[in-house]
Amino acid sequence: MGDKLYLAMGECNGTKVVMAVGYTPEYADKKAKQFEASSNGFVKYMDISVIATGEKVKCDTIQRIAETVA
Repeated sequence: MGDKLYLAMGECNGTKVVMAVGYTPEYADKKAKQFEASSNGFVKYMDISVIATGEKVKCDTIQRIAETVA
């Protein structure tokens, strides 16, 4: 297990919620975007909180990763 967890955060009915958890920010971002799409916009993906493993308080925030055009 890594030294950090990445929690993709969203908003649902005015409440901040965890949409996805990953060992990399890319994985958390990918799963949160899938969650947002499957919710038909009901849950809005906001950003990624970085949490040190074993801690309860975030140590950093990463903005939502921009879409890439293939």
